[in-house]
Amino acid sequence: MAENINALNFASHRPSLGQNYLIQGSDAHLIDKVLDRIKRSLSQENEIDISIVYGDEIKAAELGEYLDTFTIFSSSKLVIIRNTEALLKKELEVLADYFESPSEIQTVAIVTEKANKTMSAWKKIAAGCQTVICDPPRFVGEMRTWLMEELRRIGKVMTPGAIAEFTNRIELDYATAANELLKIDLLVGSRKQITERDLDSLSGSRAGTQIDFFRAMGARKTKTALEAVNLMLESDWEPLQIHFSMFRFFSNLWKIQLLKARHITDSEISSKHIPDIYPTQRKEYLGFARNYSIKGLEKIMELLLKTDHKLKSSTIDKRLELDLSIINILGQK
Repeated sequence: MAENINALNFASHRPSLGQNYLIQGSDAHLIDKVLDRIKRSLSQENEIDISIVYGDEIKAAELGEYLDTFTIFSSSKLVIIRNTEALLKKELEVLADYFESPSEIQTVAIVTEKANKTMSAWKKIAAGCQTVICDPPRFVGEMRTWLMEELRRIGKVMTPGAIAEFTNRIELDYATAANELLKIDLLVGSRKQITERDLDSLSGSRAGTQIDFFRAMGARKTKTALEAVNLMLESDWEPLQIHFSMFRFFSNLWKIQLLKARHITDSEISSKHIPDIYPTQRKEYLGFARNYSIKGLEKIMELLLKTDHKLKSSTIDKRLELDLSIINILGQK
């Protein structure tokens, strides 16, 4: 069975007629991008009929007809089945049975938010398909991967500072990010390089929430930090996203303190060694670092690694674990 493909890497995949896809996840923007890639690739070499059906509406007999019937106007088909998780048992079995003898001149793209692969029907479907994962971004690194691919697609480059500002400031949502990047692309016109100055129009507000959280931690204000986390969670941040931002924050403080221990000046640290931090915030970070010792930061990094393991467990209260982590971290000497 082929390995799962992350939707962020699907642009390099070349769909072919007869290859079937299980498009799994909840990110509508990525799902649409994957389907568009499949449609465009198949249409380049074939005259294809495209049918779209919905799992919460289709009945078994009708689904069977869609899968088995061809028209006189084309020699090949693409059948897209959306909301497949809503298929009832009988309809799901019709779909699974198709993969016992799939057509070589038809591609079936099955879109579902989740697939229970312990069920025999879903096992058959998964075995007959290439799975493409379309999950929403969980942390900044995934948004950066998306951004670099989109920049290649539109033939643009961003300066390191602009990349850092875009990925840190934009909402963790691919559709929102795509709209903002399109706006920036239109504003810069034929110019190939996008700089920090071009991001003045960026409407994302996530950085404001994040820097408030960082300021609270930098000043070791536990109550304020917990209040900031509560606001972030209410704004649909995931506990793991917040934890990742904490890891990045304290990694920068640790780096600053290690550089200062080598007698590197604040000015040199700011200008050369912390490019991922907004230029307007570097002085603040230097001040944050003064509130932590190297030994204390080493203990904090150990605590963060332990918290990372706990947050990836499904058996704990992630919100409580995040709060306890902040209390323990800010309690370090």
